[in-house]
Amino acid sequence: YLHHFGYKAIQASAGAKFDQTFSGIGISGIRALLLQEGGEDVMMKHFAATPFMPTDDSGQAFTVAGGIVAAAIADQSDEFKERVVHAAEAHGLNDIANSVSASEIDTSAWDRFMARGSAQDNPDKLVYYANYTRAMVGHPWVKPAKSLQEERFQRIMAGAGFEPEESFLMHARAIDGGDDIAALIAGRLVEPILLHGVIRRSGTMDAAWLFEYRAAVALAGRSAVETAFDARPYDGNRYVRTSAVFTIRDVIDRLLAVEALQPYLTGKVDAMPPKPEDLSNKIDWPRWTEMATKVRDGAVSPTLAADLETFGIVTELLLAKGDQEVLRAFVQQAPSGETRLSVANDFAMRLDRACAAYLYHPGEAFTLNGRPIFKFDTE
Repeated sequence: YLHHFGYKAIQASAGAKFDQTFSGIGISGIRALLLQEGGEDVMMKHFAATPFMPTDDSGQAFTVAGGIVAAAIADQSDEFKERVVHAAEAHGLNDIANSVSASEIDTSAWDRFMARGSAQDNPDKLVYYANYTRAMVGHPWVKPAKSLQEERFQRIMAGAGFEPEESFLMHARAIDGGDDIAALIAGRLVEPILLHGVIRRSGTMDAAWLFEYRAAVALAGRSAVETAFDARPYDGNRYVRTSAVFTIRDVIDRLLAVEALQPYLTGKVDAMPPKPEDLSNKIDWPRWTEMATKVRDGAVSPTLAADLETFGIVTELLLAKGDQEVLRAFVQQAPSGETRLSVANDFAMRLDRACAAYLYHPGEAFTLNGRPIFKFDTE
């Protein structure tokens, strides 16, 4: 609505409640407004009058105004970002100016912002938020680490800036509680992304998570990894839930199962593969192999969509086979409701990643955490 009709249309319809409504604008709305001519001045004027409403009360970098604005326009030019920085400063919104200037490709932009002296906030607070936005665009922190713990976290943030879709590293921090394992994984992650292209930054999370999982097992041992991940809930947008508790271990199981069965599904091998060694006992491997045979043979019946667990298995296998038309029809045959809608959205986003990747956004793994951002400037 904001993109198509402009902020004035919303202002007219909202009337006296416009400022209050505007303070709760989301990341896509922020982007839509900033991409309009003069949008930076409009936004800063209203945020100065009615402060931005954080997405939660955690105080984390990408829940507050500066971080969200910087994340919304992470892919824009430095010239564009400078206009936002100066508009923010003009309205006394130095938290926004701080984060956006730190996100520029020209790393001296943040130094110039600080040198202008307009920021009255606690310098440590400014550095804290600036470090996050630097990591988002793959730059070093604005200030060097002061301790080993801080240095490890710096490496984790830098790695998370390269992860596609959702961050494995933030979960890996739970393995040892000291960030050592996660920092080592982050160091291993950069090479397959930047040098070899084994993991696509604009792709799905699958290859990255499996690479990182195997690195975690190699570094900490399978027992430590499984113990940590069995206790860590997964709150992303993927997968059909069949119980109230769905963990990172459940995610890894599904990724491993699909990886093992894909050659069979696509006809690259004739024999059913054995159960992967790393697969936990929580997953029903016989059911997965039974469904894999049906998917491979084109024998998927609409009745399979009635059972939630089977529905989840079959949809994963159809996507792995690359049978998009059958996948679409099968999802449509599922009982209507939240599950069908969430699965349709999930696979629409995954299929986008296999094509133009319009939904990819720099630093998305720890700024968006699986949520889509609407770009408005793609053709």
